[in-house]
Amino acid sequence: MLIAYYNNITDYLTETLGTHFIFYIFLITTSVSVVYFVVLSYIITQMDSRYFVRIHASKDAQTNKTKRHHVINLAKTLFGIVLLLCGVLMLVLPGQGLLTILVGLSLIPFPGKDRFEQYLLARPSIRTSLNWIRVKAKKAPFIFD
Repeated sequence: MLIAYYNNITDYLTETLGTHFIFYIFLITTSVSVVYFVVLSYIITQMDSRYFVRIHASKDAQTNKTKRHHVINLAKTLFGIVLLLCGVLMLVLPGQGLLTILVGLSLIPFPGKDRFEQYLLARPSIRTSLNWIRVKAKKAPFIFD
């Protein structure tokens, strides 16, 4: 019954959109996945190895922010939101959902951020994946504690 349903869907899409359209969708999806993995790997390798060890800055250092700094923070936050949404989608679609959520959250300032990052980093699979990417790029592994 399920196979017949999938065959009906396949026949409908092939007749409606054509075989070339389905091939192009497959090609675009694969290309976007590869580009995404390269960008995510680049972001992970550019992070400081002590990024997840939180040292809170003094209030004086936080008050001397320029307009350029605010624009950079806004762009970083917007990019983090996009990564967070993509990560949530990748929990049900193919991709590195939890890693994407972690990188997106690291870019977004919000209350409870440190506690939530530590919750995600408590998973051995996340730590292993992050450090595997860094080792392949010949970077020092993350220090988590």
